[in-house]
Amino acid sequence: MRVIVPVTPSLNSSSVPEPDATFSEVAYSAATTYALGAQVISTSSHRIYESLQASNTGHALPVPPLTENDWWLEVGVTNRYAAVDSARSTQAVGNSPMTYTITPGQRINAIALMGMEADSCRIQMFNGAVSVYDKSFDLKLRKVKNGYEYFFKPFSTQPSVIQFDLPPFSASTIDVTLTRISGQVKLGSIVVGNYVYLGSSQFNATNDALNFSVVERDIYGTATLVPRRTLPKTNQTLIVEKQFVNDLIDARSQLNAVPAVWSGLDDNGSSDYFESFLIRGIYKQFSINVSQPYHAAVSLELEEI
Repeated sequence: MRVIVPVTPSLNSSSVPEPDATFSEVAYSAATTYALGAQVISTSSHRIYESLQASNTGHALPVPPLTENDWWLEVGVTNRYAAVDSARSTQAVGNSPMTYTITPGQRINAIALMGMEADSCRIQMFNGAVSVYDKSFDLKLRKVKNGYEYFFKPFSTQPSVIQFDLPPFSASTIDVTLTRISGQVKLGSIVVGNYVYLGSSQFNATNDALNFSVVERDIYGTATLVPRRTLPKTNQTLIVEKQFVNDLIDARSQLNAVPAVWSGLDDNGSSDYFESFLIRGIYKQFSINVSQPYHAAVSLELEEI
């Protein structure tokens, strides 16, 4: 298992516009009077804000890290920045091909693309004008159980790609391109950083979920269902050689309340269990048992953000 300790990249360019008229995004103007509930975006913070009062004219938007003031409340991130926002699980949506160019700003050796809905993706890294990395991935999936499904089951797509072999140039830029034959492309996260080896995942790992939907019944037992988000979580035990334990302790400190990418299986999707143990989130438990002389046992409880 490996975890990508993330860095915050700069977004150089994208094919997704900002403001995005498809999502009714409108840039804030101090000269405009906004009604109660009206939404605007900030082209500097790349956040969406909702007016908390009627006749809202000339009142400034909150300045991050503030999320609200008497007149405005932050309610999300713009469509363009949804793919590079570290604090939310949101998808950028756009036409094919969807492109993003980012600058990590430091040496990195790993990248994860998550929450994708596309037929293919391509990752390129440049050191100046020189191409130093170029990989493409076919994301189309179709696994069938019988002859009927062979002929009639629709194709699905692989939602995630993770790579741990990027050359660590200090001044690199990275291009990400997603394509789809029909329909819009979606991209949930571009995460770049440096990975830490955590150990070998053991059998009996579990994939679970926190269900925030509400089910209420009246006195006759009739149910009212309010669907809400299901939050993936995993529990696993790792075995790691004792010489790496200090690396784990350092990583645990760095990742306190930091959304990272945790890859339980380092096979980049070849295993059917790959997605079950790929989490972009935080650790709830990270305990290291050193009862054995040469190996440590690590108990991890991870939760999606």
